[in-house]
Amino acid sequence: MRILVFFIFIPIVVMAQTNFNTSDMYESNFQLVQREIASVYNPKTTTFTGNKYFYKKSKEAVLVLIDGEDAIKVKTNYNLLDQTFDIEGEDNILKLEPNKVLKVTFSDRVFVSKNGKFYESIEENSNFSLLADTFLEAFIPEYQPGIQEKPDPRYRKNNSVFLFYNNRFTYIERRKNFLISMFNKSKTKEINTFYKKNKISPRDNEELKDLFITFFDFLNL
Repeated sequence: MRILVFFIFIPIVVMAQTNFNTSDMYESNFQLVQREIASVYNPKTTTFTGNKYFYKKSKEAVLVLIDGEDAIKVKTNYNLLDQTFDIEGEDNILKLEPNKVLKVTFSDRVFVSKNGKFYESIEENSNFSLLADTFLEAFIPEYQPGIQEKPDPRYRKNNSVFLFYNNRFTYIERRKNFLISMFNKSKTKEINTFYKKNKISPRDNEELKDLFITFFDFLNL
Protein backbone atom coordinates (compact mmCIF):
# COMPACT_ATOMS: atom_id res chain seq x y z
CA MET A 1 0.00 0.00 0.00
CA ARG A 2 2.85 2.42 0.73
CA ILE A 3 4.28 1.86 -2.74
CA LEU A 4 0.93 2.63 -4.37
CA VAL A 5 0.55 5.89 -2.49
CA PHE A 6 4.09 6.88 -3.44
CA PHE A 7 3.43 6.50 -7.19
CA ILE A 8 0.15 8.41 -7.02
CA PHE A 9 1.76 11.27 -5.13
CA ILE A 10 4.67 11.86 -7.51
CA PRO A 11 2.64 12.96 -10.61
CA ILE A 12 0.66 15.42 -8.48
CA VAL A 13 3.85 17.06 -7.28
CA VAL A 14 5.25 17.23 -10.81
CA MET A 15 2.01 18.70 -12.20
CA ALA A 16 1.87 21.36 -9.50
CA GLN A 17 5.48 22.26 -10.16
CA THR A 18 4.81 22.50 -13.93
CA ASN A 19 1.84 24.80 -13.41
CA PHE A 20 3.87 27.00 -11.11
CA ASN A 21 6.69 27.27 -13.61
CA THR A 22 4.26 28.14 -16.41
CA SER A 23 2.58 30.84 -14.33
CA ASP A 24 5.94 32.14 -13.21
CA MET A 25 7.15 32.25 -16.82
CA TYR A 26 4.13 34.29 -17.99
CA GLU A 27 4.58 36.76 -15.15
CA SER A 28 8.26 37.12 -16.00
CA ASN A 29 7.43 37.66 -19.69
CA PHE A 30 4.76 40.22 -18.81
CA GLN A 31 7.28 42.20 -16.78
CA LEU A 32 9.76 42.04 -19.66
CA VAL A 33 7.13 43.23 -22.16
CA GLN A 34 6.08 46.05 -19.83
CA ARG A 35 9.64 47.17 -19.33
CA GLU A 36 10.98 47.01 -22.87
CA ILE A 37 8.49 46.55 -25.72
CA ALA A 38 5.14 47.98 -24.62
CA SER A 39 3.52 51.05 -23.15
CA VAL A 40 0.56 51.49 -20.83
CA TYR A 41 -2.64 51.54 -22.86
CA ASN A 42 -5.38 54.10 -22.15
CA PRO A 43 -8.53 52.93 -23.96
CA LYS A 44 -10.46 55.49 -25.98
CA THR A 45 -13.55 56.85 -24.26
CA THR A 46 -15.92 55.45 -26.88
CA THR A 47 -19.34 53.92 -26.32
CA PHE A 48 -18.99 50.39 -27.57
CA THR A 49 -20.97 47.19 -27.22
CA GLY A 50 -19.83 43.75 -28.30
CA ASN A 51 -16.35 42.36 -28.81
CA LYS A 52 -13.78 44.81 -30.18
CA TYR A 53 -11.06 42.19 -30.40
CA PHE A 54 -9.93 39.90 -33.22
CA TYR A 55 -10.39 36.80 -31.03
CA LYS A 56 -13.09 36.16 -28.46
CA LYS A 57 -10.41 35.75 -25.80
CA SER A 58 -6.69 36.49 -25.56
CA LYS A 59 -4.55 33.73 -27.04
CA GLU A 60 -0.99 32.60 -26.64
CA ALA A 61 1.35 34.22 -29.13
CA VAL A 62 5.08 34.38 -29.80
CA LEU A 63 6.63 37.81 -30.20
CA VAL A 64 9.64 38.13 -32.51
CA LEU A 65 11.50 41.33 -31.71
CA ILE A 66 13.07 43.68 -34.22
CA ASP A 67 16.36 43.82 -32.32
CA GLY A 68 16.85 40.06 -32.70
CA GLU A 69 16.54 39.23 -29.01
CA ASP A 70 14.98 35.91 -27.95
CA ALA A 71 11.30 35.47 -28.81
CA ILE A 72 8.80 36.06 -26.00
CA LYS A 73 5.63 34.07 -25.33
CA VAL A 74 2.61 36.03 -24.04
CA LYS A 75 -1.19 36.03 -24.11
CA THR A 76 -2.52 38.88 -26.21
CA ASN A 77 -5.34 39.94 -28.51
CA TYR A 78 -5.62 42.38 -31.41
CA ASN A 79 -7.76 45.41 -30.61
CA LEU A 80 -9.67 46.10 -33.85
CA LEU A 81 -10.93 49.47 -32.67
CA ASP A 82 -7.57 50.96 -31.74
CA GLN A 83 -5.44 48.59 -33.85
CA THR A 84 -3.11 47.64 -31.06
CA PHE A 85 -2.08 44.37 -29.48
CA ASP A 86 -3.37 44.45 -25.90
CA ILE A 87 -1.90 42.49 -23.02
CA GLU A 88 -3.91 42.46 -19.81
CA GLY A 89 -2.14 42.70 -16.48
CA GLU A 90 -3.57 42.75 -12.98
CA ASP A 91 -3.48 46.54 -12.73
CA ASN A 92 -3.28 47.81 -16.30
CA ILE A 93 -3.38 47.00 -20.00
CA LEU A 94 -0.25 47.15 -22.13
CA LYS A 95 -0.07 47.79 -25.85
CA LEU A 96 2.75 46.43 -27.96
CA GLU A 97 4.96 48.94 -29.74
CA PRO A 98 5.08 48.11 -33.49
CA ASN A 99 8.53 49.71 -33.80
CA LYS A 100 9.91 47.06 -31.42
CA VAL A 101 7.97 43.95 -32.45
CA LEU A 102 8.65 42.39 -35.86
CA LYS A 103 6.07 39.61 -35.77
CA VAL A 104 3.22 38.31 -33.58
CA THR A 105 2.57 34.64 -34.29
CA PHE A 106 -0.60 32.85 -33.17
CA SER A 107 -1.40 29.20 -33.86
CA ASP A 108 -3.64 30.18 -36.80
CA ARG A 109 -2.44 33.63 -37.93
CA VAL A 110 0.63 35.82 -38.17
CA PHE A 111 0.74 39.60 -37.80
CA VAL A 112 3.72 41.66 -38.91
CA SER A 113 4.84 45.21 -38.27
CA LYS A 114 5.32 47.50 -41.27
CA ASN A 115 6.05 51.23 -41.07
CA GLY A 116 4.85 51.54 -37.49
CA LYS A 117 1.63 49.52 -37.83
CA PHE A 118 0.51 45.91 -37.47
CA TYR A 119 -1.01 43.97 -40.37
CA GLU A 120 -2.19 40.39 -40.72
CA SER A 121 0.22 38.57 -43.01
CA ILE A 122 -1.39 36.74 -45.92
CA GLU A 123 1.96 36.11 -47.63
CA GLU A 124 5.48 37.12 -46.69
CA ASN A 125 8.45 36.28 -48.90
CA SER A 126 11.65 37.85 -50.20
CA ASN A 127 9.83 39.51 -53.11
CA PHE A 128 6.68 40.99 -51.60
CA SER A 129 4.22 40.98 -48.71
CA LEU A 130 0.47 40.61 -49.03
CA LEU A 131 -1.11 42.22 -45.99
CA ALA A 132 -4.61 42.54 -44.53
CA ASP A 133 -5.61 45.56 -42.48
CA THR A 134 -8.60 44.53 -40.33
CA PHE A 135 -10.40 47.16 -38.31
CA LEU A 136 -13.74 48.33 -36.94
CA GLU A 137 -15.43 51.19 -38.71
CA ALA A 138 -18.11 53.34 -37.10
CA PHE A 139 -21.50 54.02 -38.64
CA ILE A 140 -24.70 55.67 -37.43
CA PRO A 141 -27.82 53.48 -37.73
CA GLU A 142 -30.74 54.99 -39.59
CA TYR A 143 -32.99 57.20 -37.47
CA GLN A 144 -35.51 60.03 -37.89
CA PRO A 145 -34.02 63.39 -36.82
CA GLY A 146 -36.38 65.40 -34.65
CA ILE A 147 -38.37 62.29 -33.79
CA GLN A 148 -35.72 59.94 -32.55
CA GLU A 149 -32.58 60.72 -30.61
CA LYS A 150 -29.38 60.30 -32.53
CA PRO A 151 -28.15 56.79 -31.65
CA ASP A 152 -24.65 55.94 -30.53
CA PRO A 153 -22.39 54.79 -33.35
CA ARG A 154 -22.19 51.10 -34.07
CA TYR A 155 -19.19 49.25 -35.41
CA ARG A 156 -18.68 46.68 -38.09
CA LYS A 157 -15.57 44.75 -39.09
CA ASN A 158 -13.90 45.85 -42.29
CA ASN A 159 -10.85 44.57 -44.11
CA SER A 160 -8.47 46.10 -46.64
CA VAL A 161 -5.67 44.32 -48.51
CA PHE A 162 -2.33 45.84 -49.48
CA LEU A 163 0.62 44.72 -51.53
CA PHE A 164 3.89 45.80 -49.91
CA TYR A 165 6.46 45.87 -52.70
CA ASN A 166 9.64 47.93 -53.16
CA ASN A 167 9.03 49.43 -49.72
CA ARG A 168 5.71 50.86 -50.90
CA PHE A 169 2.08 50.03 -50.12
CA THR A 170 -0.41 49.50 -52.94
CA TYR A 171 -4.09 49.25 -52.05
CA ILE A 172 -5.77 46.28 -53.73
CA GLU A 173 -9.36 46.58 -54.80
CA ARG A 174 -11.18 43.27 -54.52
CA ARG A 175 -12.31 43.32 -58.16
CA LYS A 176 -11.20 41.04 -60.99
CA ASN A 177 -10.56 43.88 -63.45
CA PHE A 178 -8.49 45.80 -60.94
CA LEU A 179 -6.38 42.76 -60.09
CA ILE A 180 -5.69 42.00 -63.75
CA SER A 181 -4.69 45.64 -64.31
CA MET A 182 -1.87 45.23 -61.77
CA PHE A 183 0.01 42.94 -64.19
CA ASN A 184 1.54 43.33 -67.61
CA LYS A 185 -1.07 43.48 -70.38
CA SER A 186 0.69 40.67 -72.23
CA LYS A 187 -0.45 38.34 -69.43
CA THR A 188 -4.12 39.35 -69.41
CA LYS A 189 -5.33 36.27 -71.29
CA GLU A 190 -3.20 33.92 -69.21
CA ILE A 191 -4.38 35.50 -65.95
CA ASN A 192 -7.99 35.27 -67.09
CA THR A 193 -7.50 31.56 -67.77
CA PHE A 194 -5.82 31.07 -64.38
CA TYR A 195 -8.61 33.05 -62.74
CA LYS A 196 -11.32 30.89 -64.30
CA LYS A 197 -9.56 27.55 -63.90
CA ASN A 198 -8.85 28.10 -60.19
CA LYS A 199 -12.15 29.87 -59.51
CA ILE A 200 -10.35 32.80 -57.92
CA SER A 201 -12.46 34.93 -55.60
CA PRO A 202 -11.16 38.46 -54.85
CA ARG A 203 -12.63 38.06 -51.35
CA ASP A 204 -10.53 35.00 -50.56
CA ASN A 205 -7.10 35.92 -49.19
CA GLU A 206 -5.54 32.54 -49.92
CA GLU A 207 -6.63 32.67 -53.55
CA LEU A 208 -5.30 36.22 -53.87
CA LYS A 209 -2.00 34.94 -52.54
CA ASP A 210 -1.86 32.21 -55.22
CA LEU A 211 -2.50 34.80 -57.92
CA PHE A 212 0.33 37.09 -56.81
CA ILE A 213 2.80 34.28 -56.26
CA THR A 214 2.12 32.83 -59.71
CA PHE A 215 2.35 36.12 -61.64
CA PHE A 216 4.67 38.15 -59.43
CA ASP A 217 7.31 38.52 -62.18
CA PHE A 218 4.74 40.36 -64.33
CA LEU A 219 3.62 42.96 -61.82
CA ASN A 220 3.14 46.33 -63.51
CA LEU A 221 3.97 48.62 -60.56
